[in-house]
Amino acid sequence: MTDAVKEIRKLIASADEDTLIALANKGTYKRACKDAEGAPSDFTETDDGIVLDFGGETVTIKAPLDKSTCTCPSRAVCRHIVGALVVMKGVIPADEAPAPEPVQETPVDENTAEDTPAVPAPEPEETEPETVYLSEKDRAKVGACAELCRGLLAEITAEGLVRTLADMPARIEAAAVKCHSVKAAAAEKIMREIGGRLSDHIERRAAFDLDKFTVRLLKCDELLRELEEKDLTEDDLGEFKRKYTTLDGDLSLIPVGARDVDIGDYVGEIFYFIDENRTSGRNFLTVSDLRPVFYESGKKRRRAPAVCPWDLAVPLRSFMKNSLVLHNAKISDDKLSTSSETRVVSQSKVSLNSPVVYDLIKDDFREIAIALDTASDLETDRLFFVRPTACLSQRYDKYDQQFIMEIEDVNGCHINIKAKFRAETKAFIDTLERIGKRMLADKDTCFTLLAVANIDDGELTLFPIEIYDFIVPFECSGYKLPERYDDAAAYAGYAETLLDLFAKLNGMMSSIIHCGLRSEIRDDEKLIKYAGNCGMKGLAELAGKVIDTASSFRHSMGGDAREMLESMEKLSAYIRTGEQKLQTISALSQMQPGDIRELDP
Repeated sequence: MTDAVKEIRKLIASADEDTLIALANKGTYKRACKDAEGAPSDFTETDDGIVLDFGGETVTIKAPLDKSTCTCPSRAVCRHIVGALVVMKGVIPADEAPAPEPVQETPVDENTAEDTPAVPAPEPEETEPETVYLSEKDRAKVGACAELCRGLLAEITAEGLVRTLADMPARIEAAAVKCHSVKAAAAEKIMREIGGRLSDHIERRAAFDLDKFTVRLLKCDELLRELEEKDLTEDDLGEFKRKYTTLDGDLSLIPVGARDVDIGDYVGEIFYFIDENRTSGRNFLTVSDLRPVFYESGKKRRRAPAVCPWDLAVPLRSFMKNSLVLHNAKISDDKLSTSSETRVVSQSKVSLNSPVVYDLIKDDFREIAIALDTASDLETDRLFFVRPTACLSQRYDKYDQQFIMEIEDVNGCHINIKAKFRAETKAFIDTLERIGKRMLADKDTCFTLLAVANIDDGELTLFPIEIYDFIVPFECSGYKLPERYDDAAAYAGYAETLLDLFAKLNGMMSSIIHCGLRSEIRDDEKLIKYAGNCGMKGLAELAGKVIDTASSFRHSMGGDAREMLESMEKLSAYIRTGEQKLQTISALSQMQPGDIRELDP
């Protein structure tokens, strides 16, 4: 037995549950323990490792344990490695672990405690917690990882999506694994998102959205640049796991809907509930049953068993017609934990045709637009029950591959429902189309929708999740527009002009990402002049910087795509700030036939 193998055996013998969880995560550890039950324990010792078969893969255990390898596609410490360690712990005697260092006893003074007069301890002074930064070594590792990731983003920007090679998602995934190894959780998450969206583009999925990809790519580069340049604390790196808070008292949930999710890197379902008593301080809460598919091809995606949360014996979908009361419920933002520490203390049949739902229904589209003015990025903060009075039209947009239904509210305001064609939305869109036809044929037919609302390019749109034909509120809400929008009508035209300018500049940046920095920017001088004519001098300067940097890149051999990304980030941040102030005014103007206050008595 070599010295290297002896060291490995000592590491395995001394590895406890916390050590194995730290190598991967708690979920991987639990799965590995289950797989290890009854697994064969045959192994072979080499000069520098221990080799054994586990779960159909060959695992080589090395020292330190996080350097162990597996023949599966995973580049991180996978369930096969953790499972192999669990098996080996049952083989290697515990006494092979290194003996703990002896604890030196502090000599006791000759005087006993009885002889020594009691002196009250001074009150500890409250001090500000000291900020602990990463060591130079760890900071260097994070910086090198961030530089690697930024290099990939710069390559995409320089070449453009149209010339991006098919192996780029795999390279981004490898970079995400590198982020994991240096504990840069936020960078890992957004890099995986970039890789998933890029896969959607390469495989020509309808889910791909160029504008959203551009925004996320710029956000990713901004985060990575901070990791390169600033002094870092552990908090700056982000967290791998959500932190859940236990709610006081019991949580009463009313299920309202579910939707299938397939966003490239995660697949599964999201379930939606009303917090009946607002114990969490929110109207809506969600439970996610999603699984990562980073290493699965579209043809080989396996069907995982549905989640059975809170020690329920059957999947959650089976309880979507029952109200549930949870004890010891845990929450993170709007997401409920599926922990077995939470218990279902009661359940009963429930009807959504009730005052609890009536109080949440919006029958005036203006109220939705105003609510979005202060909403966060959480989906549930943009989730509404909506009751239109009529369907005005419906159509298919073949270019954007989406179904569009124009609806009207009690005051004659009109907005669009938009649902993009995807594999998981096809059946729902068919239902939506049938409902639209019924509403067009019979003006007295009304439905209530559960929908996520967004304002894009100054237009309020809804993405539907569920449709109900049995929820019938007794009366209209009688909503009145807040006084702060008294003068909004006067600015509606200017708001729409600026939003049009912002849309053109966003389109320019999306075009750069799509075509690459070697391509010409069309109407570049017109865009700068347009911004100047709108009185946006600062915006014109930022747009000019982007255009000049792109031109410099095209006409030189040593152009720096990273400099271009930084210029685009500044322009994008300016646009986002402007959009937040103007979107609501424009949305109110576009949804109504006249003055935005003329509907109020």
